[in-house]
Amino acid sequence: MFSLTSQQRAVKDLLIARIARAGYAPSYREIADGIGVRSTAGVHRIIVALEQRGHIERIPGHARAIRIIGD
Repeated sequence: MFSLTSQQRAVKDLLIARIARAGYAPSYREIADGIGVRSTAGVHRIIVALEQRGHIERIPGHARAIRIIGD
């Protein structure tokens, strides 16, 4: 796995906490609010980067279907 930027780490930590608490991943808007950014497009880029780096897996065809790899 590749190392993460501070924003990528913040998103991954938020995903881990939310999935542990609620059982499903937060929406892009909730992630944006949680890390203090305005754009959901920016969140999408971070999610794609996390997936490409092997830290998460998105499940196609399902809303909020993100699985954490490792941690």
